[in-house]
Amino acid sequence: MTEPLLKICNLAVSFKTHYGQLEVTRGFNLTLNKGETVGIVGESGSGKTMSMLAMARLLPGQAYVSSGSIQFAGADLLDLNTSEFHQQISGKRIAMIFQEPMTALNPVYTIGRQLTETMLLHENASQAAANKRAIEMLEAVKMPQAALRMEQYPHQMSGGQQQRVMIAMALMNKPDLLIADEPTTALDVTVQDEIIQLLVDLQIRFGMAMIIISHDLGVVSRVSENIIVMCKGDTVETGKTAKVLTSPTHSYTKGLLECLWKLEDAHGIAKQSSTAAVLSVNNIEKTYSISGGLFRKSRTIQAVKPTSFSVFSGETLAIVGESGSGKSTIAKIINGLISTDQGQVLLGETPIENMSDKDRARVIQPIFQDPYSSLNPSQTIGYIVSRPLHIHNTIAASKIKKKALETLEKVGLSSDFYHRFPSQLSGGQRQRVAIARAIILEPKILICDEPTSALDVSIQEQILDLLCQLQKDLNMTMIVISHDMAVVGYLADRVFIMHNGEIIESGEASKVLKHPETDYAKKLMASVYSVPRAKIL
Repeated sequence: MTEPLLKICNLAVSFKTHYGQLEVTRGFNLTLNKGETVGIVGESGSGKTMSMLAMARLLPGQAYVSSGSIQFAGADLLDLNTSEFHQQISGKRIAMIFQEPMTALNPVYTIGRQLTETMLLHENASQAAANKRAIEMLEAVKMPQAALRMEQYPHQMSGGQQQRVMIAMALMNKPDLLIADEPTTALDVTVQDEIIQLLVDLQIRFGMAMIIISHDLGVVSRVSENIIVMCKGDTVETGKTAKVLTSPTHSYTKGLLECLWKLEDAHGIAKQSSTAAVLSVNNIEKTYSISGGLFRKSRTIQAVKPTSFSVFSGETLAIVGESGSGKSTIAKIINGLISTDQGQVLLGETPIENMSDKDRARVIQPIFQDPYSSLNPSQTIGYIVSRPLHIHNTIAASKIKKKALETLEKVGLSSDFYHRFPSQLSGGQRQRVAIARAIILEPKILICDEPTSALDVSIQEQILDLLCQLQKDLNMTMIVISHDMAVVGYLADRVFIMHNGEIIESGEASKVLKHPETDYAKKLMASVYSVPRAKIL
């Protein structure tokens, strides 16, 4: 038998804290042969990413490998010093794709410079040879107009294009092992399908081994032969992916699958909402002008074509569509973050442009996709949640802390969280804080932009149940923007499907999601990955 490409034995990762050593991953084992794919799944804080960061020498400052061994191509990576590791392994034989390409790519460097950097470092190649390889890799990841992309910057690309650049960058030195950490989390289902198929094709083409870290069981079932299920730092189940997902033995794996099916089965009967329109969008349009630079002409993009709709009191409206369809632009217009070129948005009978920022914020509040970037890292949770009360001066100063604690309790967070900072919370806890901040003013409308896309399926269910309960308790109207059809089905009464700046299909959620009529909607639904129903013993 040939020696495995990678063999991790009894790996443990710990953090140095004021209370001593805190072990976050223990007894982690993994064996991977050349050309194989393994998927690692588990909720936030389970240790799946930390184990891979340990292998890639990317652990945060207070973290360290406390025990175990990492054998790669016959050598123990832990025996290499930092200089040897970066010269021989990092970016050359082991490459990593990160969850959020916009934060992983350097915004001040061109795509070409970032792509060629690793080849220039590891292979002592000429700039011309590195440029040629970079264009070849961009073509390999099916990037349109690859040569022209070399002079572009990350912000000039869509999320799917940025992720393609990250994959091309990882492949520049033709690594033996590719680690993909949540490679499709922030992408729409059609783009996700393209990226996953691309990874599968590239793996075959280059003969790589792959490790996929994901909370999306559908993605893992699509690409991996073997699976590792982690919970609170421990490996609770391993085996062939098809067997584990169809015949799980551990209660945690069964729980993950049951959460997934609960979301998938939630296409129910629409709630009886009021006939009064709490929000009216009347014939709005939005066009962006994009600078072409020094030698190219400027151009315009019509992000939203003439669009009208109403949202009724107490209902949940979902807007879905791929990147660039116009859904987020509509949300920004409703939030008052950008203005329309034509048309208007009415809150009741009042145009939002006639309202002050404070008055509008009392009625509409947003919940953003990434709570970590929307929460001030230097402020405590108590300050963040209570800040709207200070700004709007709605209650006496002496009662603000009590109100903040009550709101934290509503979203399932104890008083212990009041003095913590965002960095001390998990992803699900940070999203609860973002929800608490949004509802503390008791708004009439909550706009949720991808509220659970970065969360594991078990945490997703908790957050979605929380939103449903809060909507009922506070009689709120919700507008949900999401690419996750399970989330849309769980929350929404009505669904709008957008494509190229216009609504192409609308109706009750159960009808649109189960029986789409337009070709685009059918393609969107066909791109959703499903997991076979397991035998829960």
